[in-house]
Amino acid sequence: MARERYLLHAGEEEINREGAEITLKTPKDKWDNFWFYHKKHVIIGTLAAILVGYMIYDLATKVEPDYNVAILSSQTIAYDAAEYLADALAPYGEDLNGDGQVVVQVNTFDIAQGAAAENVDPNVQMASMTKFMGDLQTGDSYIYFTDDTSFAAYVTEEGMFAYLDGSSVPEGATDYENMRLPVSECKALEGTEIGQYLQDFSISLRDIRQSLVEERPEYYLGAKALYENMVSGTVVTPEAAVETSSAG
Repeated sequence: MARERYLLHAGEEEINREGAEITLKTPKDKWDNFWFYHKKHVIIGTLAAILVGYMIYDLATKVEPDYNVAILSSQTIAYDAAEYLADALAPYGEDLNGDGQVVVQVNTFDIAQGAAAENVDPNVQMASMTKFMGDLQTGDSYIYFTDDTSFAAYVTEEGMFAYLDGSSVPEGATDYENMRLPVSECKALEGTEIGQYLQDFSISLRDIRQSLVEERPEYYLGAKALYENMVSGTVVTPEAAVETSSAG
């Protein structure tokens, strides 16, 4: 105990003397006594304050994307591909949320298909699948870049892809060529390194359920306009007002 610590060299008689009290004579004595009793509280409080401060800073500095675009691949995508794609697409979008900049966030989903999945770490596969399913539920990514294997794996899923004019695909439809556009026909990526990297990919639009469209009609209209602008090569925002973001 603190009392015994301060009376350590006082002798047994002094320690046991009735009425013997601790006298904190110096600032160091007072600090040592405080620290003895409250060390854990101070440490826990400091860590909590740092955590709260970090959360507040993160919320205050977080940039809300104007657009979400997805890359769905059966193989691992290069770590910087999302950033390069965001850079290439941002000039074809507008500042939808009014924060003074155009922000494109590219979400990557690497999900092995068929026998190839047996050679992938199951934890990594599950993590990618979970992120992908979450994106499908929230409807964040309206524009999808897919390789042939991934497109074939999901094109028959009801409510997955729409026609390129944005209309829903009738049940049982097999005109898959109307549900995707080769990257080579996207003028925004023509002559770019990311366009070359994604040359074997195609571009599709998600078939977003009506309840989500009703919640954020401007968002989906803006995303459809982004798709049309990037296909036609129509730049609408100066590069100086462009900001990009990516999520693995």
